[in-house]
Amino acid sequence: MSTRLRCFPNLLAACIVASIPLMAAATEAADGPEDGNKAAQEAQTLTGVIVTGTRSVNRTEAESLSPIDVLTPADLASSGYMDIASALNSLVPALNFPRAAVQDGNDAARPVTLRGLSPDAVLVLVDGKRYHTGAYLNGNSYAGKGSAPVDLNSLPMSAIDRIEILRDGASAQYGSDAVAGVVNIVLKRGAREGNNEISVNGGRMSKGDGAQNGASASYGLAFGGTGDNGEAPGWVRVALNYQNSMTTNRAANTDIATAVPGALPAGRPGYQRVGDPKLHTYQGLVNFGYTFSPSMEAYGYYTASRRNVWANGYYRAWNASNNVPEMYPNGFLPTNAYHVNDMNGVLGLRGTTEGGWRWDASFDYGKNKFLIDAYQSANVNLFYSRGYSPKYFYVGAYAYEQNVVNLDLSKDFNLKFLPNPVTFAWGVQFRNEDYEIQSGEPESYYFNPATLIPGSVTPGNPYGSPYAGGAQGYAGIVPANAGSWDRGSQAAYVDLETDLSDRLSAGVAARYERFDSAGSVWAGKVSARYKFTDSFSLRGTVSNGFRAPTLPQSFFSTVTTGIYNGELRQSGVYRPTDPISVSLGARPLTPEKSVNIGLGASYTQGAFSSTLDLYQIRINDRIDLIDSIPVNFPEFDIRNAQYYANVADTRTRGADWINSYNLDLSRWGYLKLTASANWNSTKVLANRGPTYTNAAGQEIRTYNRASEGLLTHATPSSKYILSGDWNYGDFDLHANVTRYGKVSRIISEYELATPGNTDTNYPARWLLNLSAAYKWDTWNFTIGVDNVTNVYPSKILKTNPRELSRFGVQYSYLSPFGFNGRYLYGKIQYTF
Repeated sequence: MSTRLRCFPNLLAACIVASIPLMAAATEAADGPEDGNKAAQEAQTLTGVIVTGTRSVNRTEAESLSPIDVLTPADLASSGYMDIASALNSLVPALNFPRAAVQDGNDAARPVTLRGLSPDAVLVLVDGKRYHTGAYLNGNSYAGKGSAPVDLNSLPMSAIDRIEILRDGASAQYGSDAVAGVVNIVLKRGAREGNNEISVNGGRMSKGDGAQNGASASYGLAFGGTGDNGEAPGWVRVALNYQNSMTTNRAANTDIATAVPGALPAGRPGYQRVGDPKLHTYQGLVNFGYTFSPSMEAYGYYTASRRNVWANGYYRAWNASNNVPEMYPNGFLPTNAYHVNDMNGVLGLRGTTEGGWRWDASFDYGKNKFLIDAYQSANVNLFYSRGYSPKYFYVGAYAYEQNVVNLDLSKDFNLKFLPNPVTFAWGVQFRNEDYEIQSGEPESYYFNPATLIPGSVTPGNPYGSPYAGGAQGYAGIVPANAGSWDRGSQAAYVDLETDLSDRLSAGVAARYERFDSAGSVWAGKVSARYKFTDSFSLRGTVSNGFRAPTLPQSFFSTVTTGIYNGELRQSGVYRPTDPISVSLGARPLTPEKSVNIGLGASYTQGAFSSTLDLYQIRINDRIDLIDSIPVNFPEFDIRNAQYYANVADTRTRGADWINSYNLDLSRWGYLKLTASANWNSTKVLANRGPTYTNAAGQEIRTYNRASEGLLTHATPSSKYILSGDWNYGDFDLHANVTRYGKVSRIISEYELATPGNTDTNYPARWLLNLSAAYKWDTWNFTIGVDNVTNVYPSKILKTNPRELSRFGVQYSYLSPFGFNGRYLYGKIQYTF
């Protein structure tokens, strides 16, 4: 345990000791007529009251100074999905959750993007507390490359009361990472009767594969006797979830019989499996609270999850040099098992003093561990060096750990020169992060450069080519890449918000944050909203933000197998401070810095509401993985090297348009209609990637046109969602139509110079989802179909060398909705 980690209990104790006078004052004021905490609790019951993006206790969604979406459990359930990220993808036009395949560890840790920016630019909170990020970095060429995103799917949906998505920069309010916005997952509270549920679900693809089934539950229990208000002072709520998903396969050749020697017809691509992996998910969450008095309560939650994912690499043909015919006479499909263990816990005290100060002291701990095994594999080099090779390997593990201590205080002040109270808030935060890389077993990374492929020594290759080393599918982590690193950060903020008149509201926030390894940064934000009439208002924000380099970006190191110039080759990712990286032009990483400008309008008339928000986000020194630099490290069997660098300045412009209309159809029930859209465009203003000189004496950019394209064209340029919900007695009908805009696979300038090579544009696609539900007493029965018309993305073209048609892949991994086709499902829920 690091020195900084050992000091965290002392920091927590110091915060609690510092708050003892506040708690004493709160207890003395318990019986007083003026109780700020009770007022806050009453305010929370108001329809539409939000807790994200504001320190005020009575700000509603309609009055928000920044654009915000509020999604209820009914919204999430209507999507038909049993994981949070997929549900949000179907409900929020500014958010995307792509479904790539055969992407190493990213098959188990898929990224979420907001407003077309990196997954690292989204801050995730659970009950207003910072949630930890993942340990695994996305190093593959699709949306979110170079990021270590938060694993949204580590939480059970049955635990969620609502999700608030702040679509605005909020670094001044919440700290690093809140560049594109904030996702705040608010948990269910209390033990009220009728708020408990048990549900089972199941479904499959219309092609007959991809079967899914699962069960979930949520139950609240009161304890501690009966208080003065007739309710128990304490409660605990437990949420559980289990989900099982089987594989899909949409490769050009899904017939494994053709892998037998001599069985593959001429001109037909070899067997592959390209699709969703096999997945088992186990999740549990315990949320609790205890009210000592009307002015003080204890609260917290603990969640733990395990996800087992079995994903594969590309098939090794029987006659390929990376196969061992003695072990696999017909070739083999290497399978990687990713075991993702996730836990997070929060423990805190909050209350209100006699003087009206609302205070909150908390400790937050989170950890994500990513373990990797290789199944049905072989170390080809080991076999031909020593005459044997295991089929199973322990490859290694990555782990990220976070500890956070928070102290937040706020109070409403009545100033003589202002007509309404001013909410003044301030707070401090101490955060410690640890990152660890664990090496695999020796057989998983063994490599002898002297074990050559017979016949590989030629006049053009006088030293020959060695057999591939390391476990096929995922080479083991070598001890030289293993280690542990940590850093601390300290932050302080102030926040003021008020209604300057009956029409004008304003807010200002500032934050100072210091990182041990990345220096210090200031962030500020100014917000305003003016209500011209009871129906129409304008709002605007200006802010600057920052995102510190993540520990994985600073210290991640691995060797993976990828496709380079049409060949499977091993590539090493090195730390920016590694002597190899430094020799190739690497420099220490610095924080990304951003400027956000937003202008919006809202209109409400009766049952109709509409909001339109325009935004511009400029980010300097964006951090990403550079392109592969050809190297020759025969002792490690490494042919390409990469590292993380500050590579580009970008500007993102776009608009969010949200409309809803609620109709009372009298005896025909109720109808809710929504129409929402996001338009988004990112431009690279400056390419700051280093360069190198190749063997021909040409200066080559290490962050080329193809990587720029992943920033600018890998997520949809637009996304529209039209939905309708009709409630008639005990029946509910739901329809959702989503249009995913164009995405493009851009190739490098060097590939573009080859005659016949072209970029590929994948046109927009419309997807229709339908579901019907019937409520019988306390039971609810739902059936549904996603992608009713069985829409697939356009097939890839052979003229794009970045796509993998030669490997039997039919659809681009950039597809924002995947390529599984129609999905049919059912769900039964019992509420009590």
